[in-house]
Amino acid sequence: MSAEAVLMLVGIPLLFFLAWQVKKVGERLHWLEEQQSALRQSLQGISTDLARTGTLTGSLQEVTHRLGQELSRALEVLAELRGHTHAQAEKEGQMLEVLRRLELVLAGSRSKGAAGENILDLLFSQLPPEWQVRNFRVGNRVVEFGLRLPNGLVLPIDSKWPATNLLEEFHRAEDAEKRQRIRRQIEEVVVAKARELKKYLDPSLTPNFGLVVVPDAVFELSSGVQPLIYQFNVVLVSYSLFLPYLLLIYQVVLRYARSLDLRRLDAALSSLEEGLRGLQEEVEGRMARALTMLTNSQQDMRVWLGRVAAGLSSLRSGVTVAETDEAERIFGTEVE
Repeated sequence: MSAEAVLMLVGIPLLFFLAWQVKKVGERLHWLEEQQSALRQSLQGISTDLARTGTLTGSLQEVTHRLGQELSRALEVLAELRGHTHAQAEKEGQMLEVLRRLELVLAGSRSKGAAGENILDLLFSQLPPEWQVRNFRVGNRVVEFGLRLPNGLVLPIDSKWPATNLLEEFHRAEDAEKRQRIRRQIEEVVVAKARELKKYLDPSLTPNFGLVVVPDAVFELSSGVQPLIYQFNVVLVSYSLFLPYLLLIYQVVLRYARSLDLRRLDAALSSLEEGLRGLQEEVEGRMARALTMLTNSQQDMRVWLGRVAAGLSSLRSGVTVAETDEAERIFGTEVE
């Protein structure tokens, strides 16, 4: 067999084998290119996410800074409000002291020579004008006097005494039985006035009690019906105790209302201050640490992305060298 025939027999299969190897290498190169493209797209997505993370981090830092400034302003306003509250409490204490002095001065004064309602009108006019309510109307009823309390309600005061003749008869009577009968009549008039005054009580306008003011002599004769009058939510007061009693009521209501409001306000301010300080500590504490960790994580991700990109470049270079070596091994010659 000639050399040409042998070459044909050996060369043709070898060419088919080389073609198959080249096809296989091409398929591998195509697969590697697809994997590299997918990885490149993933890297681009990660880079986009990193850019968004950086923007979000900057926004969070700006919001945190503004929030810290607003918290500082809120604490300053809270401190000013607390100072104003303490100053208001001091003023109210001074006003209470003035009321006590006024009570001491007026309680010992007597307007001799005046009678009945003239005495009450004179005493009532000594109160501050904003306390005085005259011809106080509740529904279709009108009472002559009313004391405006610090809580805005008006204490109704009935000062009219229509049974002056009974009192005169009592003092003229010498028979004990007759005096006792007149005394019962006086007590009936007092109870009737208390029952009538109860109709003036309105929770939206008045406190839950009213005041019936009678001459001192009537007050002394009516001690037996005090428990019955109390059931009508009415207090019986004599002319001589009228003004001191009003001052006492006003002082008690003022102290109770103001102390209650101040306690509530102080508790609310303390709670608000505690909440603001807690929020400020949260912003300066865990939130600040979270921002720091987010920034550090962003930097670490960039480092790892750099390493991945370097690995891809190295992989591509390695694939090219491997293809060249494979071709040289197959063809037996240097492939350029």
